[in-house]
Order: sequence, then C-alpha cells, then structure tokens
Amino acid sequence: MTKRDFFRVIIKLFALYSATLAIFSLLPTYFSYAINAYELMTIILAVASFLIIVALLFALIYGADKIIDLLKLDKGFDEERIEFGSLKEISILKIAIIVIAGLLIIDNFPYFLNQCYLAFKDQVSNKGIDGMLDAFVYEQVDYFQFAISAISILIGYLMITNYSNVANWLYRTDKKNVV
Repeated sequence: MTKRDFFRVIIKLFALYSATLAIFSLLPTYFSYAINAYELMTIILAVASFLIIVALLFALIYGADKIIDLLKLDKGFDEERIEFGSLKEISILKIAIIVIAGLLIIDNFPYFLNQCYLAFKDQVSNKGIDGMLDAFVYEQVDYFQFAISAISILIGYLMITNYSNVANWLYRTDKKNVV
C-alpha cells in the first residue's frame, strides 16, 4: 500500500467515525435544543451546524486526495510504500468499519437498556415513575435519547452485517477521486 493510499484510508475512517459521532450525539442535542427553544435564531444555528457537519464529512470522504496534497501528508518518508503484510486497503477498511460499528453498539447499549428498564417500570407502576419520586430519586424516561440510542444500535448492527458493502462504497469513492 502506498503512503497516499494509507492516508486516504485514515481520512475516510476518521470521516466515518466523525459521522457516527455527529449523527448520534451532536445533531440530536442541537435539534432537541432548537425544538424546545422556539426561537428562530436557535433553529437557524441548529440547521447551520447540521450543514457545516455535512459539508465537512463530504469534504473528508470525497476530498481525501486534496487534503493529502494540501497538508503534504505523503511527503518526507524514506520509503514509498507502507507494508502491512498481506492486508490490503479494502481489508483495513473492513476491519475499521467493524470496530467503529462495535463502538457504536457498545457506547449506546447501556443507555438503551437503562431506558428500557425505566420505560418498563413506568408502564408497570400504578402511579408511574412520578409516584415513586417521593421515596427514591428516579430518572424520567427520555424517549428522545431512547430512540437515538436504539437507532444507533440498529445502525451499528447494520454496519457490522454489511461491513463489506460499506467498505466497497468507501473504496469506490477512493478510486473515483484519484487525481
């Protein structure tokens, strides 16, 4: 694998990881705040932040070669190639996609289980969770974050089951953007 290919893979993996973080943590926070604020400026800032995040992700995925040229990442090395043994670029992409999807599942699974427990307790109790607040301090069920964590787990699962297709898509965008 050449140095340029290696940095191209690293940039695209960073973009994929940043996309998962943005989709499941930053954007829900911005939009829930914008919805609850009922102010035009807050909604404009939420939409602007969404557009900036999308633009940065597209720049990272489709402009990896331009970033490598701009930052001169492939210059200053003794050898032209980086050897990983029998691992090819597509194999590294597949491994990284599995790791990112696993992190997505592991990060959201405990919160999802906690919200399932709270929702179950709310449905079973006569008075709901609010009736128990006098004796104990309980959390309220946050259905918005509950849905976000469920979607995160689902997308992590889909990434693991379709890691080959995702890797091929990222690899294809690589070959289209070669200068």
